[in-house]
Amino acid sequence: MAGSDLLSEGELDALTGDSTAASGGYRAFDFTAREQSLLNQLTLLPPLQERHAEQLAHGLEDVFSSEFEVSAAGLRVLACEEVLVSLAESVAVTTLDLPPLAGDCHVVCPAPLLSQLVNDYFGGVRGDSVANVQRATLTPSELRLAERVAEQVVAALVAAWADKLPLEPGPLLTVPHVDAIASLPRADKLVQMVFAVSLNELTSEVALLLPFAALEPWKQRFSAPRKSATEEVGQGWGPHLRRELPAVKVDVAVMLASRELTLGEVLSLKVGSVIDLAVPDEVDLCVEGVRLASGRYGAYEGQKAIKITGFVGPDGPTGKSTG
Repeated sequence: MAGSDLLSEGELDALTGDSTAASGGYRAFDFTAREQSLLNQLTLLPPLQERHAEQLAHGLEDVFSSEFEVSAAGLRVLACEEVLVSLAESVAVTTLDLPPLAGDCHVVCPAPLLSQLVNDYFGGVRGDSVANVQRATLTPSELRLAERVAEQVVAALVAAWADKLPLEPGPLLTVPHVDAIASLPRADKLVQMVFAVSLNELTSEVALLLPFAALEPWKQRFSAPRKSATEEVGQGWGPHLRRELPAVKVDVAVMLASRELTLGEVLSLKVGSVIDLAVPDEVDLCVEGVRLASGRYGAYEGQKAIKITGFVGPDGPTGKSTG
């Protein structure tokens, strides 16, 4: 079974869980929201996108010697046809491989931003904002700068994800059309990361598109670790335990003597029979069945008693010799 055919945890719960609908009714579940639901489980992606935006701003400033402001402006899952509808008429699309992610990734750069970069980078009046004129084609200079922008988007992604998923970017191919995206199956899902890039008075959106199917196998790396249900370790119980332990009652027993009898002697026992026993010089004192000390049997202040002569093991109590 292909990975895309597997059901998510939410779908399995919907199919196997107890129904809460009224008798004869049904309970609704939106199976079309599967990808967005899985994306919501990748709780580390939003902060990684913020880090990505910071890295991208520094990279663009280093390359173009201009002041950029970059912020994360959206993270969602879209079908290819939805992505195409959301794009501006004139864009540059840079396609590349990003192993270990499978499939092509795309960086989409809008024409107005490229025109502004050309104006600043190739002898225009630095700091002036160019007119936002819709055009059907991009110039060779704009395509070259689109690839420079894409290089920085990818480099910033590699830096932002370094401790989660090391990436190895492949060669870049930049074209002035969306054919690479349009050629994908219309229902294929893409993770769209949008960045608002401000240069001078112009703000444009640069998008990074990753195949959702390529990201899904790595979802554990982008999910916050679950907290283990372990008991909190504290020191507050220590004094209480030491205070209460002395009052705990235990059974203390001493085996004074024993003797072997034959089965015939046992069968011949009757009321009044006398069995002579010799009390040994040393007896064992046991606490809850565990040998604690040795001693001598005798009397003390009119009571039968054991005089402790030694404890078992080097860790036994010391300083007590009578009982």
